[in-house]
Amino acid sequence: MGDGSAVGGAGPRISQGIEVYGGEDGAVSWSGVELTTDVMAELGAGPWAERVGDLAATRDFMTELRGLATTEMETETLKALLASEPEPLPWQVGEALAEVLLEHWHGALWLWDGARDRRTRKASLPGADLVGLCVADGSARLLFGEVKSSSEQASPPGVMTGSDGMIDQLKRLSAKDDHLTLMKWLRFRCLTPEHRAAYRTAAGRWVQSKGQDVQLFGCLVRDTAPDQKDLSNRAKDLAKTVVEPMHALLTAWYLPVAMTSWPQHVGVLDFG
Repeated sequence: MGDGSAVGGAGPRISQGIEVYGGEDGAVSWSGVELTTDVMAELGAGPWAERVGDLAATRDFMTELRGLATTEMETETLKALLASEPEPLPWQVGEALAEVLLEHWHGALWLWDGARDRRTRKASLPGADLVGLCVADGSARLLFGEVKSSSEQASPPGVMTGSDGMIDQLKRLSAKDDHLTLMKWLRFRCLTPEHRAAYRTAAGRWVQSKGQDVQLFGCLVRDTAPDQKDLSNRAKDLAKTVVEPMHALLTAWYLPVAMTSWPQHVGVLDFG
């Protein structure tokens, strides 16, 4: 699907995982990818941790706070508060992984780190999990999507089914009901001329297609053995709703690291 290097880029490329199954039905495709230990080492040492903690912005924030402490007591109080910050939850780490892999492997361009929008430490923000642009072949499209993480042994796991499952959520995203709200959110986060230009291209395609020219992503992050039943039947169901010029990709990433240990694996820096 190309890459986003023409509009912001993704930095050094992350090695590809091993595709263990895949398929296509009309405008919907699906793919199961096993992440090797080498790929996990690349991710945990850099971009995954950066995305989980929004590290560059967090460093600036913490440095500023320390500069405001003028007494030893203030410094000690601040140090204790920083040390009390909880580690990210596994689902937050799974979301960050999806963003990194979509950026490096599928041309996703993120104009904003969602970690900056949290109002509470364990917040799950309303709306689509993924809001950005998909850059490929010299053009850009609106990107909306959902991310689910699961250790459940059943295939497909429960997070894929039901009214709160990924497929129903993607069906709702395929409708135009929330597009304007998501586009407005995205537009106000275009902070550079190249991002604004890419957004205008994507919004233009949306207008000209009467709200249909959108790229949807459904990302399942697992610590179980690969099983095509995680996606294949769900993808065929989604294909009844998603039709050209809209496209959807369902992807499952299988990690060789237990979900409970994902926060430790990324090694987010300690700012205490």
